[in-house]
Amino acid sequence: MHRLLALLLSTLAFAGPAVAAPASCATGKPISLTGKSCDPLNPPQLSCAVPKDVQGGLSQANNNTVQRASDIFSWQQFIALNWPAAQGKRGEPAADQPINAAGPRVWETWKEAYEVYKPDGGKPADWNTPQAFPAACGGAGKLLIRTSKISDVVDQTLQALPADGTLPASLKDQNGRLVRYEIRLNKAVFDYVVQNKLYNGQQQTQASSIDFPAGSQLVKAAWRELDGDDAKYFFATDACVCEDAGVDTPGNCQVKRMGLAGFHLMTKTASAPQWIWSTYEQVDNITSIHPAVKPLNNPACTTCPPNKQTKDGVPTQLTRVIPIPSQDPVCSQPQQAVDNVKQLNGDVQKGLAQAGSVLANYHLVNTQWPVNGTKQPRKTVFTVRPALLGNTTMESFSQDTSSCMGCHVMSRTLKPDVYVSGDFSFTLNNAQPRPKGARCVNVEASESCNDNILTPPAKLPPTSNVYSPVLHGYAVATKTYETVGKPYVGNKLHCQSCHLNGGGNPDASWWVDMEKYYKDKNGLAVRINSCFKNSMNGQHLCDPTKKGDCEQNKHMAGLIAYMNWLTEQYYRKHPNTTPARYFPDQSDKAFKAKGDPANGQAIYTQKCAFCHNKDGQGRYENGYFRPALWGADSYNFNAGMGPYQGASSTLAAFLHGNMPYTSGGLLTKNESVDLAAFINAQCRPGNMGPNCKKK
Repeated sequence: MHRLLALLLSTLAFAGPAVAAPASCATGKPISLTGKSCDPLNPPQLSCAVPKDVQGGLSQANNNTVQRASDIFSWQQFIALNWPAAQGKRGEPAADQPINAAGPRVWETWKEAYEVYKPDGGKPADWNTPQAFPAACGGAGKLLIRTSKISDVVDQTLQALPADGTLPASLKDQNGRLVRYEIRLNKAVFDYVVQNKLYNGQQQTQASSIDFPAGSQLVKAAWRELDGDDAKYFFATDACVCEDAGVDTPGNCQVKRMGLAGFHLMTKTASAPQWIWSTYEQVDNITSIHPAVKPLNNPACTTCPPNKQTKDGVPTQLTRVIPIPSQDPVCSQPQQAVDNVKQLNGDVQKGLAQAGSVLANYHLVNTQWPVNGTKQPRKTVFTVRPALLGNTTMESFSQDTSSCMGCHVMSRTLKPDVYVSGDFSFTLNNAQPRPKGARCVNVEASESCNDNILTPPAKLPPTSNVYSPVLHGYAVATKTYETVGKPYVGNKLHCQSCHLNGGGNPDASWWVDMEKYYKDKNGLAVRINSCFKNSMNGQHLCDPTKKGDCEQNKHMAGLIAYMNWLTEQYYRKHPNTTPARYFPDQSDKAFKAKGDPANGQAIYTQKCAFCHNKDGQGRYENGYFRPALWGADSYNFNAGMGPYQGASSTLAAFLHGNMPYTSGGLLTKNESVDLAAFINAQCRPGNMGPNCKKK
């Protein structure tokens, strides 16, 4: 939007006259739209009525119309949920108040996640119970708690999509101050959680399925610290900002003026069981539209790497990777899904400015929706438009691979032994206490809770000079290319990239009884050598034909000692039993089907790219975080997961049982076969695939 128009709108937001409130939420002044629509649609209104569904229920023949209807739906929700809230009635609008009236907004009165998921797993207070605040913060309007928890569970300082396993996934402004987050659940979600006792981690494991009702909504909001004059361009509030962890007794709290910088909204409707995904930002996040606002970007710094995680206190150089759509649709191309969101934003901002609302300083980034949502065979199987969607304040470091629906589909309950979908809500993972008997460990920045996973060996004291073959073998398994190095390892994989949890996961070809299994197969050392040559694209560690050569090789001896140690742990825990072999049986005919690489590519974009990067190159910002799936750093053409036999049944079975990481079972067998076909059609060492020259 033009700078002069933006300045005019921001001035009107505070200087404009109060606009009369609607008689009820069912009525409101329509906002005049000038943009192109391929079919007639009703414009958004200045109304506190939350729409129940997208106009047309995602069923219009022209996808351009569906996209525009979805964007209008997003704006109508943003207006309604940012209406002043009724006093004493959480989640209800003050229909007798104008949109620019002071006070908390409707969504701010929803339940915060920490009000629902209590540390003791107890039942949360009734819906209308007021939110408690630390005494140090007096009458602050909001509580923002800093925690030190680092895992895949999204909390109030960490983002959902870290790209680095070593630095905090936190966003800092140009003064190095943290952007804070809050997660809120509307009454439909709250009631479902309470009725099904999902707030308790142990009770949650009894659920065979999760299916939130239509009308369920969750918000994640990003807040940045304000300095003075910039406050008039934000929806601003006094917040109780606490640095020390602890919801019941947070510490080191002080009141700060905070402004809304980003707003994620997910809404489940009758036509979209995969939810509608809407994301919004304050207009100055990247480029200063208003001179008083310092953006989350320093244009004077030409050497600041954009969108990279930084140490605490070091500013983030934030840029937008995927632009807000600004093209008109071509109505004769109904398979496209195009809407000029930038022009739509200008129209709605003008209407909000005329109403004297500070919301005129916000814009819709885009809306993601499931194609034929109710017609999909499973809620976790979907085609989505647009393929990628991200908010600069919430997916700062993975914008080029960010898909709201693709990320949230990984959500699961705390049931440790079987994947049960969390119906796109990660909040369920906050439930306490953890399931009885389930061992929860942090591995490669992901939390895995499964009582069948074998416990890794304890570390020796840092001052110990004792060499432990078992511990060295564990290091080889979990830090392979760093520990062994060239020429034995020619890529950037770890053994546990495939043999998950250091070879202790029964669903990922674990290492129990390896010497027994390979006793009549030329020996375990031969099998390990094969892995280093093919999976690791390197060389044999030793020569089994030379007496004592493998026994004297530190890496080989350590790996075998560690495998034997795992075997001992298994039989100690499960005496007189036969250990599981492999992962889901790859002899299943479904895994031997010929996959569709084109469909596999779409699946990869939605459910894999945010971890393994858009070109399969993995994530190695500051060392190994997620492994490469093709290219020079991945496994050889002749590896066990590879396509050397003309099929990818091993990889398909592995994907079905284990991916996305910690959510094995999410992918259907058909999806796994298609995905394996796509991955193994890409260039890799050994034979660089059908479209690459053999090396």
